[in-house]
Amino acid sequence: MTVPLLPVTFQAPGFKGLNSQLSSTALDSGWATELENAVFDQTGKITSRKGWEALTTSGSPGAHNIEQIHCYETETSTTVICASNAKIYSGTTTLTDRTGTISPPAGNNWCFQNFNATKIVAWQLNHPPIVSTSGGNFSDIVVSDGGTIPDGNVCLAAFGRIWATKDDGYTVQYSALLDETKWAVASGAGSFSTLNYWPDGKDYVTAMAVYEDKLVVFGQRNTIVYDSPEAPGSLVIHDIIAGVGCIARDSVQAVGTDVLFLSETGIRSLKKTLVTTKSPVQDISINVRDELLIYATAGNAPKIRSAFNSVEGFYLLLIPSTTSPTIWCLDVKNLQQYTDLPQAEQVRISKWTGLGSPTAVAYGRDLTMYLGVRDADNDGIIAEYAGYLDGTSNYTLKYRSPWMDLGNEQEGGNWFKIPKQATVTTVGGGSYQPTFAWAFDFERSEYTKTASVISSTTPAEYGVAEYGIGEYNASSRELANSKMQLSRYGHFMRIGVSIPITGKEISIQKIDLYMKRGRISR
Repeated sequence: MTVPLLPVTFQAPGFKGLNSQLSSTALDSGWATELENAVFDQTGKITSRKGWEALTTSGSPGAHNIEQIHCYETETSTTVICASNAKIYSGTTTLTDRTGTISPPAGNNWCFQNFNATKIVAWQLNHPPIVSTSGGNFSDIVVSDGGTIPDGNVCLAAFGRIWATKDDGYTVQYSALLDETKWAVASGAGSFSTLNYWPDGKDYVTAMAVYEDKLVVFGQRNTIVYDSPEAPGSLVIHDIIAGVGCIARDSVQAVGTDVLFLSETGIRSLKKTLVTTKSPVQDISINVRDELLIYATAGNAPKIRSAFNSVEGFYLLLIPSTTSPTIWCLDVKNLQQYTDLPQAEQVRISKWTGLGSPTAVAYGRDLTMYLGVRDADNDGIIAEYAGYLDGTSNYTLKYRSPWMDLGNEQEGGNWFKIPKQATVTTVGGGSYQPTFAWAFDFERSEYTKTASVISSTTPAEYGVAEYGIGEYNASSRELANSKMQLSRYGHFMRIGVSIPITGKEISIQKIDLYMKRGRISR
């Protein structure tokens, strides 16, 4: 007698994002235990990230990494500033040397800030602070009032002043109003020490930020929030957050009314609650905590970079490494100041590989995300996050589900699964080859089947907004069903899809699995 196939449908597989923290336990099919080179589209589906397209054609610093990128903004334009090989450059297509007359720098770890409408200032530990006007050549800042300018590693332009650390690591100085050359008390400048206020003894300032109308001073393991920074003579402590600080200066990003940063325990969200006057700090990387911290605490914190892409709604954290550089992408479209969503579902996470192993990133008001990468000639260049190739190279969108018994409340799952067929539904353009993978009972080895999809490149008839992606081929993307015959059997099962991205955007819509039911497993 013919035994009917049991259908199991995975709608929007992996839509909750990556969860490597609990990858060996029973998770529902909404999670992914591997998720590489993915973002989440407007419907929550796993979609291939973009790649990078080279902008620089001349003026490259040669075989040196671009280690810092900054966007100098005016009302009508964005100018890219970058640092490499102990020099400073401006531009994208042509990199123009703007090092000017500054003292010879020992590194490229500048903290750039836009200041007073027309200026860029920058600090780097044990180096005279520098300034540029309208994106021109840089020069050392010359103090004009007899004050002493700080020479630490952290600076912030906010509330009409420059706030910067001294090289002792715990004193913060602030400049006179709208003047980076005046640091004397008589000019309206001043300073304050954090030394007496760190919980559990001494800490050191690692970063600063603006949170609502407050000044936030991050230590490595603690955080102090100050009120009234617009009148620094009346500066008072609003809150002290013990046990949570920032370990990477350039991980700090303003995201709407929130601030994200990397701590010793993961990526954190700094929020204020309506109920109390305290400022709880929320861990938004809890689903990948251990894996993230393996990379983040490997001694490369000074070179960690980040950006917030407001159009695509993600926070990007670059962790450079000579052996295994890693990029973490946090979809923060659902991260709001006050939300009823469970913490684990507010942020969806994926891990990116490739992307030219970028060493710097910045996002401008021109809505472009700029990357520092090496081109085919091994020269450091500025690229933009665009297209669906990493330069001229393909990359792979990869998804793996949790281990599942595929049972239900009525029948239970304690029986062998004999998969017979899988249908992978994708939306994409051009020709591509999805590979379906499956494995049993926590074995590392997988079985795979590959199908071929050939999509029309005819422009969409109706467009994405009016009729949707799948039904009407919006943006030259077509719905495709790839059917593959399967084999083997087991109790627990893990499935996945890998798709080489060769120049077109592709998303995974759903997976239909058809199985036979075997004997009860022992």
